[in-house]
Amino acid sequence: MKKFSRSAAPAPKAPIIPRETIEIAERRELLISGVFGIEDYHTENVRIRTAKGIVEIGGHSLVLAWAGDKRLLLRGYLECIKFENRPEKKGGCRPCR
Repeated sequence: MKKFSRSAAPAPKAPIIPRETIEIAERRELLISGVFGIEDYHTENVRIRTAKGIVEIGGHSLVLAWAGDKRLLLRGYLECIKFENRPEKKGGCRPCR
C-alpha cells in the first residue's frame, strides 16, 4: 500500500480589493468607482479622472444618471472605453467599428 505525504499546501492568497472598479450592464449602463472628477462631459464622450489616470467613454446619448461617494453611473449607448495612464494626455475616444 502506498503512503502519501501530508505536506501543508500553501495558503491561498487574499483577494485584491480594488479601489477602482468598472461594471458594465448590457452596453447601456456603466458604474465606475474611484472617481476623482469629470474632465469632460458631452452626450457622445465622457472623460473621468481616477487615481490611475483618465477613463474615456465614447458612445451616444450618454447621460450622467447618478454621482456620489466617488462613484458615478452613466447611461446611454456605450461604444468604446479608453484608458489613459497619464491624466495630462488627451486623445479622442472614437467609437469602435
